[in-house]
Amino acid sequence: MSDDKPLPAKGAYWIREEDYPAVRAMFADGPKMPPDFADWVKMATEMESGLKAYGHPVLRVIIDPATFPDWCAANGMTPTSEARKRFVAAAVTERYGDQR
Repeated sequence: MSDDKPLPAKGAYWIREEDYPAVRAMFADGPKMPPDFADWVKMATEMESGLKAYGHPVLRVIIDPATFPDWCAANGMTPTSEARKRFVAAAVTERYGDQR
């Protein structure tokens, strides 16, 4: 493997502040998420910064409470952490192509 090859892009799910209560209520694991948006954004920003520090391009993928349940239904999933991972992965692949 060449050292010149760029690191693969990573995705990070992102929630708009105004959508946070609805998204949190929609997710099966929502009760485990920080109750306060500011706490969630701090956690998400730290994760994003860590990926960038290693040299990965990071794509923020918005979770929209109006459309994410439809995506889940179309893909045979419920709004869980696994669904978020697959949604983000699909967005990264759409933007950057297959990075394997």
